Amino acid sequence: MHEGAPMDEEELVSRVRAEGGLRDHREARRSIGAVLGALRCATAQEDADAIATQLPPPFAKIVSRPAVGRIGNSAALYAEVERRERVGLGFALEHCQVVLRVLAELLDPEIVLRLRRRLPGDIAGLLRARAETLEPSPPHVHEHPPEAAGPRRTLSRGRPGCADPIVDARHLLAHGQSVARSSAPHADRAIGTAHSTRPGREDETLAAARGRQAPK
Repeated sequence: MHEGAPMDEEELVSRVRAEGGLRDHREARRSIGAVLGALRCATAQEDADAIATQLPPPFAKIVSRPAVGRIGNSAALYAEVERRERVGLGFALEHCQVVLRVLAELLDPEIVLRLRRRLPGDIAGLLRARAETLEPSPPHVHEHPPEAAGPRRTLSRGRPGCADPIVDARHLLAHGQSVARSSAPHADRAIGTAHSTRPGREDETLAAARGRQAPK
């Protein structure tokens, strides 16, 4: 588009409506008007006049009016859009970003570059086409942490959370308080008279169970 040729009004409104998720053209027009009015407060008169030459007449009138205040950052810009649009700050922020992105794609590139140089930095950053805001995702890289040198581990030589091999571990067949492991006096008498608690072996003494070999 060359400077002095207004953009198509239907294209502007339709794109803002679609990209902003707005219900109808009326909402889209209101959002465009609110953003342009706020943007006017962040631009010098000569820059506003350059924008007006590119806009359809209903919107050109908005940026041709004298600024009602000065806006120096994006937070103030969003607040002014919300004041004009009355949709809540969250929606105003989204609508502002959409309108400025569409304008960056439809305005003359020379005017866009000019505005980026003169607008406050964080506002200028919003005036970018969609292709400029999309950055390639970094490649997915997953590296395992380096493992300290040590003996080769196998299932029989190691276990989770411990460096001691399973084959070297002691396997106790009775708990620490068991009479079967006790060295106290009369322990053998206790073993000889104590009965098993296992189902089906209630009549069997521990001494008998101790003397029976486990099947191979």
